[in-house]
Amino acid sequence: MISSTLILLSIGYTLNIAHSASTLQIIDAESLHSRLGEVSVIDTREEGFEAAHIPGSQSVDWKDWTLKKPNLINYVLGNAKDWGKVPLPGMKLQKRLESLGLSNEKEIVVIGKPSGWGEEGRFAWQFLYWGAKKVSLLDGGIDSWTAKHYAIEKGKSTLVSKGNFKLEIDTQRRATTADVELALKRSSRPLLDARSPEEFLGKRETAQKRGGHIPGARSLPVALLYEADGKFIAADKLKKLAAIDGPSPITYCVGGVRSALLAVLIEARLGIIAANYDASMWEWSDDPSRPLMSTPAGK
Repeated sequence: MISSTLILLSIGYTLNIAHSASTLQIIDAESLHSRLGEVSVIDTREEGFEAAHIPGSQSVDWKDWTLKKPNLINYVLGNAKDWGKVPLPGMKLQKRLESLGLSNEKEIVVIGKPSGWGEEGRFAWQFLYWGAKKVSLLDGGIDSWTAKHYAIEKGKSTLVSKGNFKLEIDTQRRATTADVELALKRSSRPLLDARSPEEFLGKRETAQKRGGHIPGARSLPVALLYEADGKFIAADKLKKLAAIDGPSPITYCVGGVRSALLAVLIEARLGIIAANYDASMWEWSDDPSRPLMSTPAGK
């Protein structure tokens, strides 16, 4: 393991930066049910938690876990470039993770809405980036749990015992704008675009300054990552779609949510650690000097 230590003197905080050993897997509802109470369950759905959720699970919203929370005021002001970025590391972030009952060594099971935007992937990726040692995705999301008629709870999240999470940033999992610019300059890493085909060709999502895709990127829409029943596609299908032949890819979308799901599925299914560009198009399109294309790849 290659590691170094960054001392943040301004806040008196020591942050470990490392390529740490971690495990990412996809599990079914039966597996989770057999170990419920032994793992931390994080529910990433934007709606429906209070109506029905897995007992003991904690509700989170990805927008609350960004450097700058997306909102209408920032949109009107045209200040969206920090919306997708992960929060700065420090004691505040660490305490928030601990308040969810999370610890580095305790397995974290992340669930989402089948065929959604990939919020479960965003949190799975963040937890791994921050130093979680074992993260699992529930295949089929909440629907796979209710289909088995397992017990559910209603209402808000119940209080959990404080965890013991220490930030250990795994830098290989995240790509910055500088990393993408370098990859373009050297043609050193493939770029995978997790947005819709329409966005790839120029349609702009909320607060995206310019349309199109990063030159050389290949389109792999997040919608293709789910089967019709809401479960994740198998390894053979993903291998064909991703067509990774060489260095590990950089994934991106608009705000690093859909691309995070793509990144973690590439890791779980293919054993390749991709780097998620969390700032994505919100930051890339903000600077007119950064290139964008609006024609299909290869034309």
